[in-house]
Amino acid sequence: MAQTFTSFQEFKRRYPIRPNDPGASLGSGSYGRVIKVEDQLETEWVAIKISEFKGNDLKSLKAEVELARRVPRQANIARYDACYRLETDTSISDFAIMKYYPDGNLADLLQRETLTPAQRYDITKGILLGLQHLHRHRIVHRDFKPANILISRDNAGRFIPKIADFGLSKLVSDDELDASDFDLSDGRGTPSYKAPEQIEGSKVSFNLDLWAFGIILYEMLTGEKPFRSELRNASEQSIRREIEKKIVTVELPPRLAEINEPYQTMIRRCLVRDIHARVRKEEELLDLLDQIPPLMEEAEKLVERQAYEQAMALYERVLARRENHPEAEKKIAQCKAGIQQQHITHLLHEADRLVAYRQMEGAKDRYEQVLQLDPAQETAVRGLAFCIEQLRPKTVEAAAELTDVYVPESTDLFAPPPVAPEPVPTPRLKKQTTPPKLVVAPAVSPRKAVPKKVVSQPVAQPSGWRFPWRFIAPATVLIGGMVWYFTQEPPVDGHLVQGQKPSSGSVKTTADAMEVVNTVGDTPPAERTEPGSFVDTKAAHSKRVNVALGKARQAFEQKDYETVLMLTNSALLLDPTRQDVMDLRNAAEQESKKSEKNPAGNNTQQTPDVAANPIEPSEDDKRLKAQKEFQDRYELLMEEGTKAIGSNNKARAAATFTNAQTLAREHDLNTVKADAAYADCMRRGQSYFNRDEFEGAKDWFLVAQALKDTEEVRRKIKQCSN
Repeated sequence: MAQTFTSFQEFKRRYPIRPNDPGASLGSGSYGRVIKVEDQLETEWVAIKISEFKGNDLKSLKAEVELARRVPRQANIARYDACYRLETDTSISDFAIMKYYPDGNLADLLQRETLTPAQRYDITKGILLGLQHLHRHRIVHRDFKPANILISRDNAGRFIPKIADFGLSKLVSDDELDASDFDLSDGRGTPSYKAPEQIEGSKVSFNLDLWAFGIILYEMLTGEKPFRSELRNASEQSIRREIEKKIVTVELPPRLAEINEPYQTMIRRCLVRDIHARVRKEEELLDLLDQIPPLMEEAEKLVERQAYEQAMALYERVLARRENHPEAEKKIAQCKAGIQQQHITHLLHEADRLVAYRQMEGAKDRYEQVLQLDPAQETAVRGLAFCIEQLRPKTVEAAAELTDVYVPESTDLFAPPPVAPEPVPTPRLKKQTTPPKLVVAPAVSPRKAVPKKVVSQPVAQPSGWRFPWRFIAPATVLIGGMVWYFTQEPPVDGHLVQGQKPSSGSVKTTADAMEVVNTVGDTPPAERTEPGSFVDTKAAHSKRVNVALGKARQAFEQKDYETVLMLTNSALLLDPTRQDVMDLRNAAEQESKKSEKNPAGNNTQQTPDVAANPIEPSEDDKRLKAQKEFQDRYELLMEEGTKAIGSNNKARAAATFTNAQTLAREHDLNTVKADAAYADCMRRGQSYFNRDEFEGAKDWFLVAQALKDTEEVRRKIKQCSN
């Protein structure tokens, strides 16, 4: 179609015009005529509009074609392929070439057949979208009528209206666009479709074409025009004046009340005399056509109740009915923000609960997720800092345990360890005038100095009856010597109960255990009444056994079975009849055999310097660790995709984002980065789309689909493909 012609004869060789063929004529008027011609090069039918050039280039057919070409491509705008100004045998004429539409225009279609409800809907919506496109590019048609709406079909056979004939159209200047109305009315236009401001010659606005749309819609639904002349056999001038009078006074016909909704409301909003009260935008009529207001009201109520998921579903339905609905897109963004805030609140509550249970790793992970969603969230920042502080290794002084090796405390008074007294020779029995002094050595505690108890000598003899010291003193010395003789068995580590012997091969273990029993709970040792002997009552034994049993139970809960065996064996040395101690020891032996960590029968005490066995991680810890590894892999893929976008390698970015999306879907990962990248790609694609660069827009939408396969992005890709 880019071929140039130097002469009319050359033009006719490709487009053989037959002006006298009645089957080739498609229409005629003051502008000229339209002829159907077969393109000899492309072997297809085209429509050629012929108009004689009268010297005024601004009002020529070529100027109309140039204006139409300034409008970006849109499905509901008819386009001219080319326009040539050639000299014929009789005059200079403009020849405009466009695609041939077999169904003709809307006026032909309304005379030929009755439209179904679905066809009326398709044509109405297409006309509104076409007008919306023209007005967005500052063009007022001014001669909008059914004859200027061509009818095409899609692959499914549905009607597609295409606005044509821009002969009276005007491009609004920037200064005029800043005003709410402007002066474009010169009185021209078809009388039945003129607006009141056109008839009166006053200022007009873009809704001048919406008045004509209301008349076209009424004609589509009823088969007649709303403003008609009732005069019969009157002149054309009289009929024209009567029609214009009804238009200026806006005498709506009674039949309008019989039209179903939403079409009746749409017509009433268009046929309003005051241009400021008349519908201003096509969006309002499209909302009424698609019955969007009820959906928007219901969704708004859900948003007030913070039911964002349900509200988003309704807004998606709005976008499915009408693409690029600005209010619905804005509300969807608000719902996404509300859902994100709800998620943040849930994560913060979960983190607080984990902190209360001292599960710092889990709480730290929750706070990090919050900061990925909202880096400025102060609560999460403070919580994360607290968790990191708690998880940092700290130097902890080991507290004294019952199983620790005893370290004697320093005291002000030095108490030497007990030493067996040397044998005292038995004195001869002599008559003594005064009783001998008897000094009892105090028992020396390894932990606490005990003051010596001295039996004082009476300073004066009681008068009257005298104590028989002559006989008692020798007996006392003899008994003391016998006691000393029988207590000469060397104590094991200095702290065995008299008569108790350690088992062979375990002397040190038993001694250590007895050391533990003697020091549990700061229980004071029994006082000695004779050097080298203890008086351990049953109550003291029971108290020590109970303390050791409590410690053994704590060790059993911690699965420290060696400590349990040591403590229970020590307790049984004190009281072999305690069945509860014996049961705990047996249970510890069984668990120790199961774990196969220490062979049965090993009574060697483990010192505190030996490190505890490592604790097996729980299932939750394993799951969190695996989840973190998957999240790290996901973050790496997202970074690679972002770098690919930076190098303008959209194919690689789409492949990388697809892998990241699959990984996130399989392991339920945090996709905040994908949401941000998705919004950025959609913004870039929409920028290309608005400039009608559909291939570039489609590339960006495909990258966005790799991030999030949503209904919105699928719809955008489909628009670019069409």
